[in-house]
Amino acid sequence: MATDSDRRDGRSLERRRLAVALGFALVPASAALGALLGYTIPARTGVEDVTVLEITFVASPTTGALYAGVTVGVFLATLAFVFASIARFEDD
Repeated sequence: MATDSDRRDGRSLERRRLAVALGFALVPASAALGALLGYTIPARTGVEDVTVLEITFVASPTTGALYAGVTVGVFLATLAFVFASIARFEDD
């Protein structure tokens, strides 16, 4: 017979898997959106160079996808690290 603790641990593991799967789905989705923006911005506005934090790069689908994917990936990894650290401190 499963105890309440076993049920909570099972749900906790399912939630972690869901969060990881959602994170792995968000990075390619944001890269696809970045590629779409990298295509439409130069086509509609004629802007070819984009400057972000004083770094200038050519606006293209490839650079848009790379920028969006890396940005979202780093943000999610940092957020996961912060939540894992907080959970460890709570357990102690």
